[in-house]
Amino acid sequence: METIKLSSRGQIVIPKDIREQARLAEGMEFSIVFEGGEIRLRPVPGIQPSTHAEAAGCLYRPGRAAMSAEETEAAIAAMLQSQDDATKS
Repeated sequence: METIKLSSRGQIVIPKDIREQARLAEGMEFSIVFEGGEIRLRPVPGIQPSTHAEAAGCLYRPGRAAMSAEETEAAIAAMLQSQDDATKS
């Protein structure tokens, strides 16, 4: 268990290893409650940030031609329909 100090402005620093494990990012919002003698921080639900390694290269493919907005929407619709069809068989 690590210990931290409260600053004169009422701030604490969440240790880096805990921030990384919990995937906390700058600007995230938290709810805070005092329950049963404990102070509990909970991230406000939202989209979890992705790491660069998780997202790197997910869109780029050598030689892939750019798609129009209509082509993109049609491709997404086809993919979703295919996934839906797979659940029905």
